[in-house]
Amino acid sequence: MPMLRASSEAFPASKKVLGEIPYVLRVEFGHLARETTKIVGKPIACHKCNGFLMNLDQIKEDPKVGKHFVCPFCGTLNVIEGEVILAGDDTDFVIKPPEETGTTEAGTMAAGGKSFLALIDVSGSMAGANLSAVKRSLNTSIESLAANAPETMFGLIEFESTVVARDLTTGAPVELPRESFPSLDDIMKSTKGLLDKIKLVDVGENEDRLKKHVQALRDQGGTALGPAVAMAYVIARHRNVGRVVLLTDGLANEGIGALEGYQVTPANSYYEDLGRKFLEIGAAVDVVGIASGAGMELKTLGLLPEATGGQMYYVTPNELDRSLAELSGATLLGRDVEVKLVTPHGVKVKDASGVSRAVVEEIRKNAESKIGVVGQDHELYFEVEPEKEIDAEEVPIQVQVSYTDEEGARRVRAVTTTLKVTKKEEDIMKTLDPTVGATFVTQKAGEESFRGDRAKGKERIATFRSALKQKAGAAPAAVQNILNEADNVLEEEEKEIARQEEMLQAAPEAAPSGAADEAFTESLAQMKRTSKALFKKDDDEK
Repeated sequence: MPMLRASSEAFPASKKVLGEIPYVLRVEFGHLARETTKIVGKPIACHKCNGFLMNLDQIKEDPKVGKHFVCPFCGTLNVIEGEVILAGDDTDFVIKPPEETGTTEAGTMAAGGKSFLALIDVSGSMAGANLSAVKRSLNTSIESLAANAPETMFGLIEFESTVVARDLTTGAPVELPRESFPSLDDIMKSTKGLLDKIKLVDVGENEDRLKKHVQALRDQGGTALGPAVAMAYVIARHRNVGRVVLLTDGLANEGIGALEGYQVTPANSYYEDLGRKFLEIGAAVDVVGIASGAGMELKTLGLLPEATGGQMYYVTPNELDRSLAELSGATLLGRDVEVKLVTPHGVKVKDASGVSRAVVEEIRKNAESKIGVVGQDHELYFEVEPEKEIDAEEVPIQVQVSYTDEEGARRVRAVTTTLKVTKKEEDIMKTLDPTVGATFVTQKAGEESFRGDRAKGKERIATFRSALKQKAGAAPAAVQNILNEADNVLEEEEKEIARQEEMLQAAPEAAPSGAADEAFTESLAQMKRTSKALFKKDDDEK
């Protein structure tokens, strides 16, 4: 399966060719795990649009200009000096080798970001079955990491009315001063002063010690969740942590980020801002909400995984094992991921999906953005369209994915495709892959639902389904079969939004509730739904 796939092998010469059907490009990040042409060094790029030199045919010699190429994307002439390095159609460039990692003056760092920082709610509401389930699931995850990824660095923060990190070499508690709780700046300053006491340890050599720490967790007090997440950010930043997993069953009610009562900094602004900070350092934040009858306001806490590429679960204590197993076993193929789509004049990015709203806005403006972390099943979608009628016979499209791999090397994966331009609807329908557009539309509907506009999400799906049916007559039999399958899938996604609405109707309007938490968890999952999940196909079938 290629990393870059388009709705069709033909591109519409104007907007009227496809009408209400979006033309979509899919970037499948699982491709980063596959071997392709690898080059150590930087690609030759256009100095204006940064499009990479793809093949030798582009290079020209001129007595006055010398060796050069004219960029196929923007038409700029670029003089070539030094060694010629070609991007080709699919190439991985290693532009910076891994840095040496290990113990620093301030503590132990994660090699290549292979790390797991557990952020555990031990407030009074966790007493009994919830905390027992957390201990059991965490210990199972530690056993799995010790067996399968022993070099993973593990960290632990416990929070209730106090917030305590651990020096996991000794087990000594490192408490965040309570006077810092009302201010993000104060929490960050205090945590920096404590960093030399906070040690992460590798799971392989410390399995038994870590399990003893987990078993010693005790419930008490309130829920200072906001200060705990801020402390986790500082530790993640200075220890090169790639994954932060927050487990909670209650409403944040102490310190900044509290979800009840008046707050100088509104909770949604606080968690959205922290999400951006985690995004900048390339750390994913996962939220696991443990159903306890009361609400946790996962709509707000969900801003953390939305921004960073993390996951969110709403589970019973008995379901906790599965969610933690998925998170501890998930491989981050890339951190600090930046994506750029290079298109020729006359082709623009209209929209994007599979990432947070803030990233979508950046992509709309600049056709590029930092997107955080990506894993095996992560997909990003670009909706592109002609700005005016295109006269060229074909258009080149190039996606550039800059990322830090598991070992800590900085790399760029460049994939290029060339699409035939057509004014005929039937040319596009001959090779139409409706699964690409259907997944994009599903993700956009999930994004709108997560932001509270489920009516808009349902309308988006309904409009797309109607447009596909109108165009189906121009499609060959093979495409008709996929169109029918796509319609069935989209019908189920419409029903999913209707189920979310029913949950919210059952929820009290003025207070957090489990029903609302479940609805917004489902919305975020829909926002990140992949084509593989939607169409129940493995890589070979795709």
